[in-house]
Order: sequence, then structure tokens, then C-alpha cells
Amino acid sequence: MKRRIDLKNATAKEILAFSMIPLGMFFIGTTVGTVFNFYMTDVLKLSMGLVSIVLLGTKAWDAINDPIMGLIVEKTRTKWGKCRPYLLWIAIPLGIVTTLLFLPIEFSDKYNMYDKSGAFIGNGMNFAYVLLGYMVYITAYTAIEIPYNSLTPLVFPQKDKRVKAVSVASTLGSLGSILPQMLAFVFIGFLGNGHKDRTDWGYFWAALIFSAIGVSFLLISFSKVREKVYIAPRVMSSKKGLKTILTDKRVIILIICAFFSGCVGVGNLFLPYFSRWNCIRILPMDKINNFLAGIMGKNPELDAVAILPSLLSILSGISYMLSMLIIPFFLKKMSKKQLWIRMSFIGAGANVFTFIMGTYILPYNTVTGFIVYAVLRFFTNFPVGMSLVLIISMFADITDDLEMKTGDRLEATAYSMKGFVLKLSYAIFNVIILQIINALGYNADRMVIASNNIKTPLITSTTQASWIGGINYTNLLNGIFMMLTLVGAFGLICQAIPMIFLKFDEEDMEKRLVAYRKKKDEERQAELDALLALKNANETK
Repeated sequence: MKRRIDLKNATAKEILAFSMIPLGMFFIGTTVGTVFNFYMTDVLKLSMGLVSIVLLGTKAWDAINDPIMGLIVEKTRTKWGKCRPYLLWIAIPLGIVTTLLFLPIEFSDKYNMYDKSGAFIGNGMNFAYVLLGYMVYITAYTAIEIPYNSLTPLVFPQKDKRVKAVSVASTLGSLGSILPQMLAFVFIGFLGNGHKDRTDWGYFWAALIFSAIGVSFLLISFSKVREKVYIAPRVMSSKKGLKTILTDKRVIILIICAFFSGCVGVGNLFLPYFSRWNCIRILPMDKINNFLAGIMGKNPELDAVAILPSLLSILSGISYMLSMLIIPFFLKKMSKKQLWIRMSFIGAGANVFTFIMGTYILPYNTVTGFIVYAVLRFFTNFPVGMSLVLIISMFADITDDLEMKTGDRLEATAYSMKGFVLKLSYAIFNVIILQIINALGYNADRMVIASNNIKTPLITSTTQASWIGGINYTNLLNGIFMMLTLVGAFGLICQAIPMIFLKFDEEDMEKRLVAYRKKKDEERQAELDALLALKNANETK
């Protein structure tokens, strides 16, 4: 029996391997998050009302299965560790269910559904398929997400190394968000039939490509990452673990902050809608399609959805990565709490300014206004990246503090509760904003006709009403733009306020943690030395 090797000092290779987990997860999750809503409304032709039912039901389940998965992880003990095994067990099933979610099955028209006025609202079998498929996808994704979040304090026990590792991992991992946002609709356009109908195979092939990439990263990370904090064989009761977490005021405050942070990014679901309907004629799509037809031999029939989301994602993606990368620098000047509050209020102001600029000064439906909006997204997305890193780091800090008080590791329970409220928030706000846009008159088929097959802008001014077929499209398109701006501002303000009441001395906790870790390591080493001595004594006899 060998003396234990000191694994506490994280190397660059270990941080890189750890970064592959969010990289792989986000390649899959962002692909679904970017295109799924648009796929349901504009390809499967499900009404916003049906889509809101899908999202409410699935996100409610998503919230519920987080604490369930947390309890499962808390009870996991394997030769690979507590959290790491799920990277191996779940990666391939996650890739399969993600791809099958976009399988273009053409169900009979006899399953078509209509509202009381006789208007078509979607095919019942398509509705059932995406509802069931999305629930299975969410279950698989959670089985990766909770173990990944819980791995952070286990792989990086030292606070300074942890912040650096989470910052770098989130930065590199954000490529998994940026690339699908930039390329998903491009791939779909070239591999499919131009978003025309529910037989479009482009979504399936794009999902297959991005899922395969994501699964590869997850499996590589499994082979390279190691859990370094010793986990005792005994398992804490689920009831006691939940009670410990839910009676800690600091955890409750972080959970409330997480709830409102779910509102910050929910409006980005409307980026494809904004690109298609708010930005008609921003790009010369006829010329672009004719140019591509000369190269490919056929007209790909792309619309702005294949290009503009990619352009809008570039600056915001750079902002997202940069904000996470420079967090260690800011934390030399202020605490995590102070940084969270300041960047939240600054980000809220940037969102409000962007809405005013795009609606009243340089309209978003003009080339100049679109360019200005694209640039301003750099600033509005800056706090989003910081929020992700800070919330993970703060939960990890409090988990360490709870271990010193109780002797038990409860990272999976803590992160699962964070995930529960985050996804519950996402579900609630998702349904609210979808219902708002639905009430304003969103209907893809009707809008195609009103825009002359997406060639004529639905509005000429962002401040003057434009009525077509009884729908005020100025209100509708301004509502979509509001989802991309003011909804984020609301979420940022709300996530900042609870943090004001958080009481947590980071420096004192770090001093106590160093002493605690040293004591635990000495105790564990003494146990191993005693076992080694016993083994040698038995061999001598």
C-alpha cells in the first residue's frame, strides 16, 4: 500500500480536461436551446400556446429531477468517485436522445388540431413526440449537469485554484455555447430544406454533428479528471442533507439569486425570431442565395435565420468568454458578492439603454440600427458569463463551510437545489414571455403571407403602428426586441437585490478551510499508515 500522492495542486492539463465537461455539455445543450423553440413553432407549426405547454411541462419536470439526481449522486460510491462516473454512463445516451429529438417523422394529417375558430394549431402526434422526447432529453442532461457542478469542489479543493479553474473552464466551455449559436442554423440551412416544413432533415443532422462532438469531449474528460477530496463510505440520509442545505440562510440567498438569474437569459430564445421577422431586408438574401446556388448547383433557400443569429452571437460570445476569463482579476479588488452586485446593475443599465437605442433612436430594423444592436450585445452579455462562474464558486465555498460544520460533503444536494430553482424560474418566465408574444399575434404561417414569403418588412417604423390582417406588427416585433433586452434587465436587477443580504467572510473561511483540510489529510494518512503497518505485520508473520 503506497503513501497517498498529493493531488491538490491543479495543473494546466487538469484544468483543460475539466474544461471539456462544460464544452461537451454546452455543445449539446446550446444546440437544443438555440433551435428547439424555433423548430417547434416555425417547422412543426405548433402554436405558441402548444409550445408553452411543452416548455411548462418539461421544465417543471426538469426542476423536479434536479434534486432527485442530487440525492442519487450523494449516494454514489464507485472506484471512479462520486460524480465522475456519470460522465461515462450518461454521455452516449444523451447524444442519442438529443439527435432523436429532431427526427423528422411525418405524421398523418388526421392528427391535426384546430382551435375553436378553426385555425390550425399543430399536429397532435408532433406535439406528443416533442413533449416526450424533450422530457427524456432533459432527464439525460440533468444526469450530466448535476455531477459536473458537484465535481468543482471535489476536483479543485483549494479556493484560489478553484476560481481559476472554474473561470478557465467556463471560458473554454463557452465555446460550446458560441459555436452552436453561430453554426446551428447555417448547418440546418445547408443540410435541410430551408425550414419549410416538418420533413426538414437539417435539424436532425445538425443535432447529430453537435451531439457527437459534445459526447467526445465528455468521454475525454472522464478519462483525465480525478476527484481529489476523500469521500467517506458512509452516506448521509437524504432528509438530513436537505435539511442542512435548506436551513442555511446563505444557501437560501444564493438559491433566490439563481431563481432570478434564470430570467436573465430566457429572452435569448427569441434571437431566431428576431433574426427572421424583425430584420427582414437587413441582408440581401436573394443575392446571397443566388451566389450560393452558383457554387452548390442548387438554391439553398436560406433566410436570415441561417446567418443573423451567427453574426449576433459573435460579439456577445466574445463578451461572454472575456467576462469569465477576467473574473480572477476582479476578485483581487473585491469579493464575489461585491462583483455580483455591481456587474448585475451595470448589465441591467446596458440592457435598458439597448432597448431605448434600438426602439427610439437607431431602429433595429435598419442596417445601422442592427449593427449598433449587435455591438451593444457585447455589453449586455458581459454579466451573464460572470454570473455563471460566480454562482458556481459561491456554492462551492458554502459547501466547504458546511463540510467543516457537519463533516459531510453536500455539493450534489446544494447544486441540485440551485438547478431546481433555476429551471423552475426558466419554466415560469419562459411560459410568461411566450404567452405575451402569442397574445400579440405571433403566427408563423400568417406572418409568411403578410411578409410576402419573408421578403417585405412587416413594419416600416418601430414607433408607428403597422396593422396587417388585424395584427399590430409593430407591437409584436417590439415585444420580441423587448424579450432580448428588458427581460434581461429585470432579471439582473432582481438577482442583485438578494445578494446584498448575504453574509459570508471569504478570507476567514479560507483560513479555516486550509487548517481543516490539513487536519483531515493527516487523519486519513494516519489511517492508511496504520493499515500499511498492519499489512506488513501480517506479511512478517
